[in-house]
This record gives sequence, C-alpha cells and structure tokens, in this order.
Amino acid sequence: MADPVRTRRRLWGMVAAFGVLALLPLVKLVGVQFADASTLAAEGLQQRQRTESIPAPRGSILDRNGSELAISVPRTTVAVNKVVLARAGISDDAMLREFGTRLAQLLDVDPADVVDSLLDADADARWVRVVRYADVDVARKAARSLAEQDMDGVLLLDPTSERVHPGGESGVRVIGTVGPDGPGPRAAVEAKYDDVLKGVAGEQVVERGAQGETITGGERVVTAPRPGADVQVTLDRTLQYETEQILTKGSENARAAGGIAIVGRPSTGELLAVAGVERNEKTGAIELSSRPLAFSDAYQAGSVFKLVTTAAAYEAGVIDDHSTFSVGPRIKVYDREFSDNEAHAVETMNVDQIVAHSSNVGTIQIAQRLGAEKLHAALVDFGFGRVSALDLPAESTGLLPDVDKWTPPDTAAASIGSFQSTTVLQLWSAFNVIANQGIYVPPRLVQGTIGADGRLDPASAAPTRRVVSASTAARVSRALQAVVQVGTGKQWSLPGYPVAAKTGTGRMPSPDKVDAKDAYVWPDGTYHHVTTFAGYLPADRPQVSITVMLFDTAQGLT
Repeated sequence: MADPVRTRRRLWGMVAAFGVLALLPLVKLVGVQFADASTLAAEGLQQRQRTESIPAPRGSILDRNGSELAISVPRTTVAVNKVVLARAGISDDAMLREFGTRLAQLLDVDPADVVDSLLDADADARWVRVVRYADVDVARKAARSLAEQDMDGVLLLDPTSERVHPGGESGVRVIGTVGPDGPGPRAAVEAKYDDVLKGVAGEQVVERGAQGETITGGERVVTAPRPGADVQVTLDRTLQYETEQILTKGSENARAAGGIAIVGRPSTGELLAVAGVERNEKTGAIELSSRPLAFSDAYQAGSVFKLVTTAAAYEAGVIDDHSTFSVGPRIKVYDREFSDNEAHAVETMNVDQIVAHSSNVGTIQIAQRLGAEKLHAALVDFGFGRVSALDLPAESTGLLPDVDKWTPPDTAAASIGSFQSTTVLQLWSAFNVIANQGIYVPPRLVQGTIGADGRLDPASAAPTRRVVSASTAARVSRALQAVVQVGTGKQWSLPGYPVAAKTGTGRMPSPDKVDAKDAYVWPDGTYHHVTTFAGYLPADRPQVSITVMLFDTAQGLT
C-alpha cells in the first residue's frame, strides 16, 4: 500500500516542475523586453540597413564664354520587384501588360519598354529596371500612388544622373559623351578629364524591407558626396554651331561623303570650333559625325603639304627669293611619273608661282634640292606623324613612314602630299607655324578647371618651339598670299582682308582592291578625292586660322 505522504510529495514535485516549465517562457519574455530588447532591435535594424554609395554630381563642361555644353541632371532609376507585385495579385502576362501600361503613364514614358521589361524578367526577379532615367519628382509620385493602392514596395528607386547637352548634338563629338558606366574610351574631354569631373562619391545608410524595397525616410547620409569640378574648354558654342551648319551645307553642295572644319586662334592654339559631318548611308543626308573626325581620321591631303616643302627648302638655304625653275607639265622620278593638274608648256617659275599655281613638277624639283632627310625632319617639326599636345583618346598620329624606307619616288610624293597622311588637326597646327612667324604653338582645347570657389585654374600650356626662322615664315606667307591673289585659291579673295592659304587635292585609297597596280582606283573605275583649303587671315596680323577638308567629293571638284 502506497504511502500517502510520499504520494503527496511526488504530486507536489510534479506540480512544481510543470510550474517552472510554464514560467520559463515568461522569464524569457521579460528578459527580451527588459534585458535584450536593445540588442535584438539593433540586430534587426542592422539586417534591414545597408550602406550604399551616393554618386557625386559630375562637373559641367563649359565653353569659353561659360555657356553649358554638358551638364549632369539628377534622375532616378526605376525598378520593379516582381515578387512584391505578385503578392499584390499581378503575375500573369495580361495583368503585367495592364500594370506596365499604367506605370508608364505614371512615369510619363513609353509603355512598350516598360511592358517588355516586365514580361522578359523572371517571375522571381526582385529588381527589374523599367526606366533608366526618370524625373525624380515623377518617380516619387508614382511610388506614392502605388503605395496608396496597397502596392508599397513594388517600385525601387535608385538615385542616378543623366548627362545632357543644352546645345544639342553640337560639339558633342569634340567633348565626348558619358553613359551609365562613365565616359567611353574615345570620349575626348569627358574621358581625359574624368577624374576631375566625376568628383568623390559619398555614403548613405538606407533601410530595406524584407523584399529589398527601400523604406522611404530611412536614409541617413554618412559622408556627403563632393561634386566634381567644371571644365572650361576653348570652343565657342555659337561659332561651333555655325561652323557645323556651314560645313553641312558645303558638303551637300560638293556632293561629298562628309567634311571636317577647324576654326581657331593661331597665336594661342585655341580651338574655337571643331566640326565633322558625314553622309548617312541609309537616308543620304549629311549629319553630324558620330566620331571626332578632325582628331581621329587621317587623309592624304595633297598640295597643302607644299607649305612644308617650301619652308624647309628656304630654311635649308637651297632656294631663295631669286630661285627659278624650268617647269614642264610632267616629271619622271625613277619608274614613277608625276604631272601638274593642267597641261602647260615648259615655263620658268619662281617659288611664289610654283606655290600659287600648285605645281607638282616645280615642288618636286625643290624637294630634290632639299633631300629626303631634311624633308622628313621638317614634316616632324611641323607636327606630322605624332599626336598633338591634346593627346586625346581618339587622336590619330596619321602616317609618316621612317625616312630610311623612302625611295626617290617616295620623296617626290611626300613633297606634294601624296605619300604621308594627316589629321585635320595636324594640318591646322602646321599652317599656324607660318602664321606665328615660324613658331609651333600646340593646339589647345581646355582652358582650365573651375572648382567650388568659382575660380578658373588655368590648364598648363604645352611648350612652343621654333620650327623655321621668321624670315622663312615671311617668305612662305608671301607665297600663300599669292595663292589667293592670282593662284588656285583666287575665288576666296576677301576685299579688305589679305588671306594666306593653300588648296590641296588628294586621292582616297579604294576600300576594295580592284586594280593590281593602282590602289587608288575605286570599284566604279574612277579616283575619289579629298579637297582641302587651309589658311589664316588677316595675313599681315593673323587672328583666325581655318582648315576645311571635304572627302569623297563629286568628280571633277578639286
């Protein structure tokens, strides 16, 4: 028989044990509420928070007068969380199309792109970009509108910026463009000065919901971003636009495939306008080029190179003011024959006449006195065969083979510009040597940077160098003036403005080799040409230098 006392004790022990077990959750709850509440809250907040970068406002690019050529505008990238959207009952294609169309109306964008993005994304995608650059206020208003319809967290808004050009496409190929991943590898000023323009990013802490959505009002800036500095260039926005318009019209009139023009100040090397146009293969219209043609493309420019041959010969003392040559219509150099553009009888010509009438035969005779080594050295001194001080990402060196590879026919061809190739930038700079009394002044595109204090920090100027003596430059300038007064450029004589200039015509290599002996014969059986006019004015005190080149011009246009 069981002992009643022992039995009661066991019952009380069991009751006590169950009581302790029942109290444990309460004790834990009390501990959480009073002892661990702050720790757990901090852990929960840490799980919801993340540190994100705040993009720094990119500096602007300004023209020489302070007009904006490129600015960054605050935008918002808008994405959709399809998981949260499905929880709101929107998951099949028909409903996604309806939602996408409605969302596009809220964001004031084309519905097709929004709908396609939603339909193409996986059903469990938590970040589907529907608009890359949305207006900030419009995007926030759209997010609030959806939240009021029990779709809070469907939209994800991320700050970004968009590079825009207040002057339109004018000058854009010179300064370059910036995409979502920064400037491209050939983006000129935007790429070369990227470290100055981009500034320093900041940091902020944001709160995200369980599905990755941003919790509005939960942002906390840790480090404010530091805006980039502005870059002021030498271009004149108005002159740039007008130059592009004139070049477009001129290219159309010449039925050319395109054209390039540079306008600038010879004394400082400042580029005031740099334009490039090309014919659209689909529409046939002349449009602004997609590339910085003046820097990136090189051509055999023809007789404009006679400036270098003549200057080098004067400097070497192989010709003087009294030199004359017996010039026939053609000349044979080893196995190659060179001829003047128009047939003529044998004439006695001085140097000015040879340059004015662009005689190939006369110029080759001058080059034969000069020699290959001195002609090559002069071409290098005038800036050919290497990039300029601009050193832009897209800049070409042109083509100037080493002199030890030259044959006598190569020397003859080089003297008249049908052997080497040049960019329009190099050619413009070379003519400035004569305008500057024999001194090479490197081209300039950037005046300086402007920081937060609004002051211009001038860019350091590349060193100048003397190429030929002032007396040589004066003799060549006299010959260039004769070109416009009585020679091949007399139709460009300007009353009241003495002009020093040179015309040039060069052949373009055929894209397809159709003649085994002549790489310049095109599939249509003809030669295609580049035509160039380069010079400066007023010739007695040069203020402006201009080089214009049209390529693949109409047959017969020289």
